[in-house]
Amino acid sequence: NITQNISILDNVAPTADPLPALGPFACYSNIPAANISAVTGETDNCGGTVTVTFISDGPNPGCAGTVVRTYRLTDACGNSANITQNISILDNVAPTADPMPALGPFACYANIPAANILDVTGEADNCGGVVTVAFVSDGLNPGCSGTVVRTYSLTDACGNTANITQNIAVNDNVAPTANPLPALGPFACYANIPAANILDVTGEADNCGGVVTVAFVSDGPNPGCAGTVVRTYRLTDACGNSANITQNISILD
Repeated sequence: NITQNISILDNVAPTADPLPALGPFACYSNIPAANISAVTGETDNCGGTVTVTFISDGPNPGCAGTVVRTYRLTDACGNSANITQNISILDNVAPTADPMPALGPFACYANIPAANILDVTGEADNCGGVVTVAFVSDGLNPGCSGTVVRTYSLTDACGNTANITQNIAVNDNVAPTANPLPALGPFACYANIPAANILDVTGEADNCGGVVTVAFVSDGPNPGCAGTVVRTYRLTDACGNSANITQNISILD
């Protein structure tokens, strides 16, 4: 007999199918848990059993980037190889906040309270980051009646933004005013009363600073030998709010 020695040395690492990329996910915390069953097609060159273990996930890339997930393949002879899977992260979700309550009504645009970012509550980011609130603008003066839309912006750490609005009602229902009119007289006869003159009305003021129109309304009836005639003027502002102002004129024949 003659013999021949044939050496066996299995130093070939096992293989598996490439792992498909996952994502994008908005947040690192949204990545699905590792699962060794996701690794398929495990093959050993000598047909032995291949064991799969999870090794690690790469660090959080922040707003956008790739997390590398690593599994290890090990055959019965201790040969091993790593297989990786790319998981993409992309935070493109805008932050949110609680709805803002309506304010008002206020008589004038000038009466609207100043904007205050502390009025915005319940700020939330999908990935749990800090949300910055800023005042953007107030809508235009609606005039006598209407709604002013106040806008704040919400911005997360990844630069995603959203606006939140607040409705502020304006309704001018306040009548204008003027200085009290001094009494006139006495005059001997009703016919002697001086003619009405809207320039006698002074100190006209509107709560919102608009123009006040003065008009003569009427004189009261002739009281005869003695009495008082009530002269009436009307004050009207630009929003149609009106008030009367009176002047007493005495008669004594």
